Amino acid sequence: MSIAKTEKPQAAKSLTAEQATLIALDFLKWLGNKRGLKPRKVSLENENYVVEVELKNGTATIQINSATRQIKEYTIESKTEETEFLPVSFKAVLLMVGISVIVQIIFSFINLNSFF
Repeated sequence: MSIAKTEKPQAAKSLTAEQATLIALDFLKWLGNKRGLKPRKVSLENENYVVEVELKNGTATIQINSATRQIKEYTIESKTEETEFLPVSFKAVLLMVGISVIVQIIFSFINLNSFF
């Protein structure tokens, strides 16, 4: 008497957070973002993994279906740079102060302090 084993078809392996991150990074590389990719957060919302990746010039958010492993949605937001109070850099200010000190020293040697 022989017993025949019936093999059940194996269900597709479930997607892990690490695999979702690799899919997202490969997708961003395919889009042309080759450098500066830093995964920041992976979360599972319903059946979708949401992967947040920091780019060189912004942040990408990618939604991946855990059952089909397909990218359902992605957004790329660019960083907004903060505007400075003074448009003059610190080096430029030091240069102007240095020049004015040198001019004052030169004028003191030739006695032109009466103008100031």
